[in-house]
Amino acid sequence: MTSTARVLRGAYLTAGAVSVLAAAAGPRGDRFTRTVKPALMPLLAASALAGRRTGARPGAVTGAVAGVVAGLAGGWVGDVILMGPDGRSADSRTRARNLNRGSAAFAVNQVAYITALWRKGHRPQKGPLALRVPVLASGVLTAATGAPAALPAAVGYGSLLAAASVLAADPTVTGRHADLHGVGLGGNLFVLSDGLILARQAFLTGQKPLVRVLDGIVDGLVMATYVAAQLLLVEGLTRE
Repeated sequence: MTSTARVLRGAYLTAGAVSVLAAAAGPRGDRFTRTVKPALMPLLAASALAGRRTGARPGAVTGAVAGVVAGLAGGWVGDVILMGPDGRSADSRTRARNLNRGSAAFAVNQVAYITALWRKGHRPQKGPLALRVPVLASGVLTAATGAPAALPAAVGYGSLLAAASVLAADPTVTGRHADLHGVGLGGNLFVLSDGLILARQAFLTGQKPLVRVLDGIVDGLVMATYVAAQLLLVEGLTRE
């Protein structure tokens, strides 16, 4: 990793930490969220671009990085959508529509990761697949019972997210390449992050004091797992 990439990585982690604290603070932290969160994906993309090894197959590296960076652009759009005022609306249907729009943008992110994983030799294996099918089913059930308006996100985006996680956990690849162990963890953290978003959408609605406190805690966990997941995936998939 180049010195520029290290600085950008540090800036990403700092912005991520601020975003986690702002999310956990609830509405009081929204001003910081609107300032800092939009910088996350550009910082991570810049870090990936700066971290390319000059001596390692320039064409292949550029292609891998370009695909991941394109996916991060979708993630940036999703971040902007989800941090909007509709994300904290007291109306569950408004929040669900916001989630569906954000998930459509994040679908671009997941497609980029699926493509990059496939190109690196990752394939679906029975073990990871068997573990993630119940997780996807539980997400769909959660949406169907607690937030039916969010079913497009749970089914459509959830399927892409599960597919990326299955590929990232391919033991036949990660077992041969220690550098890719973080990719599997990143895929799992992404599933956890978005599962928490769905649970928050389904169960933490209304303006009661306890609900608002729990909502902030869960939102902070969403950001923490998301920041870590993106970093692990990007660094693993853009490394030669």
